[in-house]
Amino acid sequence: MRAGGRRGPGGLQALLVALGAAAAALALGAAAYNLAPERAVLFQGPPGSFFGYAVLQHFHDNTRWVLVGAPKADSKFSTSVKSPGAVFKCRVHTNPDRRCTELDMARGKSRGTSCGKTCREDRDDEWMGVSLARQPRADGQVLACAHRWKNIYYETDYILPHGFCYVIPANLQTKGRTLIPCYEEYKKKYGEEHGSCQAGIAGFFTSELVVMGAPGSFYWTGTVKVLNLTDNMYFKLSDEAIMNRRYTYLGYAVTAGHFTQPTSMEVVGGAPRDEGIGKVYIFRADRRSASLVKIFQASGRKMGSYFGSSLCAVDLNADGLSDLLVGAPMFSEIRDEGQVTVYINRGNGALEEQLVLNGDGSYNAHFGESIAALGDLDDDGFPGDEAARGTTSWGAVYIYHGDAGGIVAQYSMKLSGQQINPMLRMFGQSISGGVDMDGNGYPDVTIGAFMSDHVVLLRARPVITVDVSIFLPASINITAPQCYDGQQLVNCLNVTVCLRFSGKHVPGEIGLNYVLTADVTKKEKGQQPRVYFVSPGETMGQVSEKMQLSYMAEKCERYQAHVKRRVKDVINPIVFEAAYSLGDHVMGTEEKELPPLRPILRWKKGQKIAQKNQIILVKCLVQWLTGT
Repeated sequence: MRAGGRRGPGGLQALLVALGAAAAALALGAAAYNLAPERAVLFQGPPGSFFGYAVLQHFHDNTRWVLVGAPKADSKFSTSVKSPGAVFKCRVHTNPDRRCTELDMARGKSRGTSCGKTCREDRDDEWMGVSLARQPRADGQVLACAHRWKNIYYETDYILPHGFCYVIPANLQTKGRTLIPCYEEYKKKYGEEHGSCQAGIAGFFTSELVVMGAPGSFYWTGTVKVLNLTDNMYFKLSDEAIMNRRYTYLGYAVTAGHFTQPTSMEVVGGAPRDEGIGKVYIFRADRRSASLVKIFQASGRKMGSYFGSSLCAVDLNADGLSDLLVGAPMFSEIRDEGQVTVYINRGNGALEEQLVLNGDGSYNAHFGESIAALGDLDDDGFPGDEAARGTTSWGAVYIYHGDAGGIVAQYSMKLSGQQINPMLRMFGQSISGGVDMDGNGYPDVTIGAFMSDHVVLLRARPVITVDVSIFLPASINITAPQCYDGQQLVNCLNVTVCLRFSGKHVPGEIGLNYVLTADVTKKEKGQQPRVYFVSPGETMGQVSEKMQLSYMAEKCERYQAHVKRRVKDVINPIVFEAAYSLGDHVMGTEEKELPPLRPILRWKKGQKIAQKNQIILVKCLVQWLTGT
């Protein structure tokens, strides 16, 4: 649960509730076995600032930035304002200090600055940086919000916590645009309409749309504020069936995606207290009526689970349509273990529940507290890699893998805060991915740990795909021996192993180790193999080799194998297996802002990641012909 104003009957104090003993975050799409936590890059912010409460990977021209929300920070640009919060930019480079600098948003520097005809702002404790979002394009702008920003024009009788968002240009330098989506001139009623909306507690940015959650509107019924930047049009939610229920907190979480067709864009809002179980709504933005029209809804399973408090729209199966993940971090069998529900898009906005993810099912884990799409981390063609955070006050992130069927039920990698650095607390409260931060051709992952005022950049290793072929004769006639073992005629065969490697942004030459095993099926059963390899002066059941391979250049090795005499089993085939692993190789010498990472072998589904890395290449290699 977020510490800045969540899970309480609205108001600013409700957002201060802490995550408690644990929290969870979810990542989907790519199996994150190629992340390198031992080479993590750490950024540190001002103590007690909640640096890392929100994180965002950003790029402009050839520069990569980690943007960090620190909603309790003091601002060097507004020294007279009490802890307004700040957004920091951290350049990804080799500076050992990892220093981050505050963004200057050119905002009012004192209480009472005019912001409209009936608007005077109070920025004290406004929580700037509570949420961050970015347009998904090369020149993408950034959205930064402060949901506790207040209008004090009517003085103490009507303190209106409208919430405030700021659109920051891609270069992070020129002046941006101010958004106060809940402010209307001469409106002063607290609670009714948008007086206490707290807009920006959650935000999402598409190429055209700015989506801001406003859970305090209409006496904490909440709503979703959607602005089209192209024509400056706001879309209004007026669905009475939704708006007539109080304290649903609609807008607590928001996202957007292609739910009806690949070219459309629909908006999603979470209402974690709707009817006690929580609900999620998908809306179509209707331009003719300037309204949000509901096209889909889903409900939680248990009272108090906070279903809908985190959302992630991502194409898990690469079909061009967005699928949806919904977090319920307070779902309880015993105590707030949390869970995430995965909905697969069947087209035209018809979503079907596929499965429920539970992480480790740990006590008080709050699994599903945050969810993020990480992109195609391992270049397997499926962009739906997601991560989810949970377990203990240190926090943990779980990485799940998307494929043609949607998403696998078991996480492929778990990263705990303690595993990376013992000082990290609430690791995984915020996650951002999808951007190649170190220039190696693979998207990386940035994770916040706001209770220790740290942010972690985890870089992805290049992934090497090895193609191995084993060539054998179609059959062996054991009644017609062809070779000599000393003076004895024996049956024999030639075994040829060919290897080559490929991959995106991998070295031009690698070292590869492999072990070729004869009759591996018998060996696994503890039985004597029926064949053995022959080399000068020795015989053996397997051979080990080290070789240097050039990119996409096939290299073959040929071996002779003899069949033992008086073999009893002439029915079952003889299976040869080649198990391989990376050896030593020379890393590239080109200068990078961060040193290159050692590549890793591609993970094969169903095998243990980064352990065995072996593959049975053919199932039936030799057929016995017994004759008559």
